[in-house]
Order: sequence, then C-alpha cells, then structure tokens
Amino acid sequence: MPSSSDSPTTIVDLQAFAVRFPKDEVERATAEPGPKPYTVSNRLTIYPAQAETLMVRLESADGTVGWGEALVPVGHRAVRELVTDLLVPAVVGQDAAQLGALHAKLVASMRERGHIYGHQADAVTAVDIALYDLVGRHHGVPIATLLGGAARTVLPTYWTGLGGGGDNAEVARGLWDQGWRRFKVHATQDRRTAVAAFERVKTALPDAEVALDVHGTFTVADAVRAGRVLDELDCWFLESALDPEDYRGMAQITASISTPVAAGEAMRHRSEVMTAIEVRALRRLQPDIGRTGLTEGRAICTLAETVRMPVLPHHSAALGVALVAGLHVSAAAPTLEAFEFSEAAARMSSVLLTEPLTYEPGSMALPSGPGLGVDIDEDAVRYWSR
Repeated sequence: MPSSSDSPTTIVDLQAFAVRFPKDEVERATAEPGPKPYTVSNRLTIYPAQAETLMVRLESADGTVGWGEALVPVGHRAVRELVTDLLVPAVVGQDAAQLGALHAKLVASMRERGHIYGHQADAVTAVDIALYDLVGRHHGVPIATLLGGAARTVLPTYWTGLGGGGDNAEVARGLWDQGWRRFKVHATQDRRTAVAAFERVKTALPDAEVALDVHGTFTVADAVRAGRVLDELDCWFLESALDPEDYRGMAQITASISTPVAAGEAMRHRSEVMTAIEVRALRRLQPDIGRTGLTEGRAICTLAETVRMPVLPHHSAALGVALVAGLHVSAAAPTLEAFEFSEAAARMSSVLLTEPLTYEPGSMALPSGPGLGVDIDEDAVRYWSR
C-alpha cells in the first residue's frame, strides 16, 4: 500500500503504553506504578492483581490525535513491544483514512506465520481503534457513522458480575429495584452448583432475563444435562459452556437444548465466527471489540446479520476506549440484543478519561462527539505506564 505523505491524515507518530494501576481508588491515590503479582483461577486462567490495559496514541500530519485500546488484562507489555517493533514501521507514513486497506496490511503482516490471533491481534486491535478515532475526529463524525451509521443512539445493556454465591439473589433484587432487568450469573463450580446459582436469581426475579456463564467448565454431557434444566427455567442464554475453540461440541449442545448457546469473547477474526456459524455452534454471538477491533467487529456483526443471529457484545476488563468502541459497533449492529455492562470497568475507565462514563440502569447513551466521542487524559496514561 503506497504512503500518502501529502495527506493531512498521514500518520506521523504511533506510541504504545502498557498501563497498570490499582483497582481500588484509595490505593490508587498513594500507589506508584509498578509490577504486581498475577493470580490463577480454579480454571487455570491468569488474572492480574491490578487493572492492566494496552493503549496506543496515533497522530497525523495535521495534528489530529486518535486513541486505541486492546483488551489485555495480562501480557500488556508484550503487546506494547509488538506495536513498537512491528506496527510502528508499518503504520507511520501511511494514510489513516485508508482504514480497510491499512487494517488488511496489518493483519497480513504476520498471517503466514499463524499470527492473526493472540497478542498480534491485540496489537492490531489497539491500532485499528485508534485509526477510526483519528479519522472520525478529522472529519468531525462519530465512529458509528464510519461503520455505516447508528441504528440507535441509546444502547440496551445487561448487568454482568452476579456471582454464584448464596447471596446472589439478594444482590439481584437490589439491582432490580435500581431498574436493571437483565442479568448474567457467573458460576464456575460443578454443574449442579452452577444451575442452582442461576435458579436462585431466576426464582427471585421471574420477570427478569437471566443468563448463566460457566466460563468453559462444562463437558458436553454436563452442558446438555444442565441445559435441559435451564430450558424449564427459561434461561436467557448459556454462555461459554465449553473451551472456546470447541465449536463442534457447542453444536452438539445447541442441537440438544432450547436455551440459546452463546460464545464469542475469545474470537478475534471473522473466519472463526464463520466456522462457528457454519457448524451451527451458537444462537447468540458475543464479540469483544477490545479483542477484535472495529474493522473485524463490524465484519463479525455482518456475518451475524446474514443468519439473523442476535449479537451481545462482550465487555469485561478493558477500559473506556475499548468500552466506547464496543458501543459504536453495537449502535451499528443490525441484530444487537444487548451490550454487556461491567460497573467496575466503567468506574475504572474514569482513571484514563477526562470525564467519567455515564450510564443508566439497563442502558448507555452512545457518545455523540467525533471519533470515539470521549477524551483521553494523556497525563494519566503516561503516568500509569511508567
């Protein structure tokens, strides 16, 4: 792809920041940036002790700045090095306005080596979001417009983070009183315990939409047996029943129960989604824009549209830039059902934004400004990435 040195949107600088800060506001007020240990969950997934994310800053010849973020709750320094070593030479000197061509170039750069997934995809995602932010700001239009236009400006959301403990029904009632009507229960115990955790909430709130996420801890047999109980309890959807790459196992579950099988947060590329659709693995699709980026995220939503599959974009540990990028994709997605809302992520996002994100129980408004529509506190990004 030829460079475009005479264009005002020619990229002149790309910087990556491995951001880490304490999740607790009190600790954050006195803490210095520095490494903290990781922990391992009962399903062997690594989690950070602090909030971690990967931010990138693009600047064009006319001085326009765009910001991007990738969902990198662990390994963010590795992704920073990928951006610096591989993507800076590929991006600087190119015209940011050539969004599709530049994204294709970045994906192709390591494709032959099998690296369109994993941390290479994280690096491309952060840059991809920053490109859209820069181009949107340059032209004075929201990212949703660049994605084809917003079908809605207020996005339906659901409350994530209900645990599997014995008090989860009480917590859910409190949220219901605040105005929340859709919930997801997280349970990583055995099949009976997970179903019981769901049942407590659904029994307490029979008019609510309640989903169950078991984080890949079931076998096919477990999922089918659990699913038949969930069918009777009117479960909204069963999420991540199996390991994320087991599409054929998910297809067996989908064929055996009426509760919709949902997955997608681990998918990085439209090819994975196409395979899942072809084998009829899913009835609900959950791409995370902090992992896919905007170009792939929009393509994934288009695939879902072709089979009228509801889309419920995933969002967990990424912060404000990735969250808002997800809102823009959601606004443009024809089959959007709801966006996953994490209050912890929304609250921590304020550390890196000049203004905190706002939301209502069950909805978030799409920012109306150019690009992402939110402004980054660059001093905070630089401080917490020291």
